[in-house]
Amino acid sequence: MNATVTTLTRRYVALNVLGWLPTGLCAPVLILLLAARGIDMATMGALLAAYGLTAAALELPTGGLADVVGRRPVLIAASLLFLVSAVSLGIGTSVLVIATGILLEAAGRALDSGPLQAWYVDAVHAVDEDVDLTSGFAHGRTAGSIALAVGALVGGALAGWAPVPSTGAGPILALSLPYLAAAGVIVIRILVQLAWVGETVRRPRADVSAVLADIPRTVRVGIGTCARNSVLRRITVLCGVIGVVLAAVELLAPLQIAASLGGDSRAVGAFAVFTALGGFAMAAGSAASPTLSRLLGSVRRTVVVALVLTAVAVAALGTPILLLVAAGYVGVYLALGAPEPLLDTLTHRAATAGERATVLSVQSLALRICGSVGALAAGLLAANASSTAVWVLVVAVLGLGALAAAGLPGRERSGEADPTATGRVLELA
Repeated sequence: MNATVTTLTRRYVALNVLGWLPTGLCAPVLILLLAARGIDMATMGALLAAYGLTAAALELPTGGLADVVGRRPVLIAASLLFLVSAVSLGIGTSVLVIATGILLEAAGRALDSGPLQAWYVDAVHAVDEDVDLTSGFAHGRTAGSIALAVGALVGGALAGWAPVPSTGAGPILALSLPYLAAAGVIVIRILVQLAWVGETVRRPRADVSAVLADIPRTVRVGIGTCARNSVLRRITVLCGVIGVVLAAVELLAPLQIAASLGGDSRAVGAFAVFTALGGFAMAAGSAASPTLSRLLGSVRRTVVVALVLTAVAVAALGTPILLLVAAGYVGVYLALGAPEPLLDTLTHRAATAGERATVLSVQSLALRICGSVGALAAGLLAANASSTAVWVLVVAVLGLGALAAAGLPGRERSGEADPTATGRVLELA
């Protein structure tokens, strides 16, 4: 591989680490921190709903923004929002401050959903447009998953062992420390982004009014591209399927694991450990993606097999045996990690540089909306029927995903365009 491409890949991997490490630090403690601040369950639900709605509402406009004004300014803006959010959640004692932090995080997540991948593809294609970058995507996702897992373990340790009060009216609690640590990592991330991320695609200078005027057009292009292009349409459906699966797993599996361990006293540590194991499992699945695709002979077979294995893991979650539930939880992330780099590659082969970030945002929006619907359906089914009914629904959704995946192209490394693709086909990592 070209030395410049290797350097860009290493930077992409490092930026993935710096992006997901703060999320991992905070993942095990959010709900507990809200409870320690005296926020009741109804308000927690409202805050989480506000997060999802804000992220979904901003997903497409911010994806279009990255294609209009560039990847670098959008990435920096996202990091600044994450920084203010982490500090607000870490030290905020009122519902207003905490709600502000959650909404800022949602806005940052919407900004952050596509520009890094888009920058990586633009930068590599400026050097060598024929490079197969599937392994680069695999390395990036693997590193991000490991960072998420390590962050979960460190965040749980900080909250559990620090000599800081766990409750009280003060701004700094033990559960605040992961957020303050995350803020430190985000500062480093901003400095690295300033040093490494540049613009490789020339864009005309645009004032704010021009940017706002161009976003709807860019969004329409992204939606239209995903609707017309067979490959992008199927991948968008798969993003929705993944959203439903993850929403159900993240809602019910922690409760099952905590209940199996005998109560709330060990739930925090168990959640941190299983969050870490899930991250490591997804990293392993992403790392194995190119090898699995070679062994199975095509992207299509790899994705279908991964979805079938996910269904098996989901079935294990429906059992009353702790070891099977634990294995199913880890298995879901392992199986879902495998097809991700391959789907990334197909996405960027079918999207031009001018619409790439928007297409990624369309896919992220599909994941968020379907995840929200999946969480709502899972909660209603679990409350009015049983958790078993939830897992049956998830397996059925995975079956629909397998049908969509069966129409993906069979080639993996070929630089040729898929015959259903519109426009120029680009290959991405």
